[in-house]
Amino acid sequence: MSQYKFLLIDDSKSVHAYLRQCLEPLAKEIHDCMDGLQGVEQLKKSQDYDMIFLDWEMPVMDGPTAFEEMKKMNLKIPVVMLTSKNDPLDIMKMIEAGVVDYLLKPFTADIIESKVKSILEE
Repeated sequence: MSQYKFLLIDDSKSVHAYLRQCLEPLAKEIHDCMDGLQGVEQLKKSQDYDMIFLDWEMPVMDGPTAFEEMKKMNLKIPVVMLTSKNDPLDIMKMIEAGVVDYLLKPFTADIIESKVKSILEE
């Protein structure tokens, strides 16, 4: 099985801990950022990631704003939005903006694994 490099951008330590647990079998490296601005700054340093998990609602810079900033950098990395907002219009807007997929919180390890495999191993 392939080993991937992930960037997790979420303001919740418990989400980071859970995502790390879900991704460890698939990961060679996992980097954590606690808000959108940190995530954007990290990507300015290195775009050497296979996938980004980006939370929607965060302090400092929210997910949609961070994603707009990432697009300005010509980001080629698939971004999966994490959200507890179950608004189809919001979700569609982000898919149209270029997010590859989204996960509704709370999610399970098997959902995470199948998303990673379907996006990175197609």
